[in-house]
Amino acid sequence: MTDDADTIAETLARGRDATVDGARTGATASAARPRGAILGGSIGHFIEWYDWAIYGLLAGVFSQQMFPAHDRLTSLIATYSAFAIGFAGRPIGAFVLSPMADKYGRRTMLSATIIMTCIGSLIIALCPDYATIGIAAPIVIVAARLLQGFSAGGEFQIAVTFLNEHAPARNRALAASPQMVAIGLAILVGAGVASLVSSVFPADLLESWGWRLPFLAGGAFALYGLYLRRNVPETEAFRKAAVKTARLRDIVASLARYPREAVIVFVIQMNSVQYYIWLIFLPTYAHLAGGLDRADGYAGNIVALIVYCVAVPLFAYLSDRIGRRPFLIASALCFLVFSYPLLSLLTGAPDFATYVFVAVVGALFISLNNAVLGTTFSELFPTEVRASGIGIPYAICAALFGGTAPLVATWLQGLGGAAFISAYIAAICAISLLVHLFLTPETRGKSLV
Repeated sequence: MTDDADTIAETLARGRDATVDGARTGATASAARPRGAILGGSIGHFIEWYDWAIYGLLAGVFSQQMFPAHDRLTSLIATYSAFAIGFAGRPIGAFVLSPMADKYGRRTMLSATIIMTCIGSLIIALCPDYATIGIAAPIVIVAARLLQGFSAGGEFQIAVTFLNEHAPARNRALAASPQMVAIGLAILVGAGVASLVSSVFPADLLESWGWRLPFLAGGAFALYGLYLRRNVPETEAFRKAAVKTARLRDIVASLARYPREAVIVFVIQMNSVQYYIWLIFLPTYAHLAGGLDRADGYAGNIVALIVYCVAVPLFAYLSDRIGRRPFLIASALCFLVFSYPLLSLLTGAPDFATYVFVAVVGALFISLNNAVLGTTFSELFPTEVRASGIGIPYAICAALFGGTAPLVATWLQGLGGAAFISAYIAAICAISLLVHLFLTPETRGKSLV
């Protein structure tokens, strides 16, 4: 009787904007689902990834300012080390923020993550260089990266849970795809900003202070995102589960009941290595391996990211018809077979057209995986532990593989170039294929309520 009263009260409070159950028709659900929820859930992910992308793209520019060393390669490795250290904050953020999202709601924690992102971006933008404050400069940068990592440790799984719980069951991947498109748009905007400042500012001005402007823009984006998230509604699935949600420590303890699901999340997330190498590190790789002008690399990435943003919703739509597993398998198989031939094309003074071809093909392979990634994660876990079940293995894997990808790729480039980087990607893809073929279930059509 108490449950019935709660249900009636919630329905009256929601009024005509109520979110309907995923089992109803796609048209009805789509009409009732608030547009603000989609935008609010996606905007934070855009901001998070813009900040991470701009750091990775401009690392080669400000490395000597913040991490000076006897040669540029050493400075670049130190700068990418700070990029990787930032990912160490992700597991901490996941352990702290994910259970809080399962206990107190997705909406509240989405606002908290975007505030932390804003602070981290402004710290990097305003931090004095090494010549001014000495060793404190890299320490401040690392601290800012840790704060952004802590924030990102909660942002992904809370946003992906939020969007998928709002989405209609029939077109869930398509309706939730704006989050993954937002990643592409964030890197697209980051690449465009990096290309713009690289073209507008002379090299000396760019390295002295011009690189700071994109980080200031990140802080402004975050404030706008906070404004959008103020009034987004909570999800229907969480409202129904909230009355039986356990204590925070019980939420974490309950995750032990889902070891297979945690392994699947971890392995799918391992493929972020391809994501970071292709959409973040590729301009630097082409510059180191073949002497491609850095501005050309940024411009080529813009083309690839446009393709990615178009392909993700298309593949998401198809996955709502034929399932998630075929796309996970196809992405891993494509990278396993084609990584070495594609990366080899960028050695020996590649032209712009060759770079665009390599970047676009890799972006298509990535979009196969990312079109279904978030929805697959959401469909693996029940509502009461969904954010925690996704977030903890996701963040641990992101720290081990995603954040270290540019650093490892830089190191492997020094050892042997395309062959070594491709072998690393191939090992990850081989593991992924085994898991998807023998362990990953087909989750299309599963109710999230």
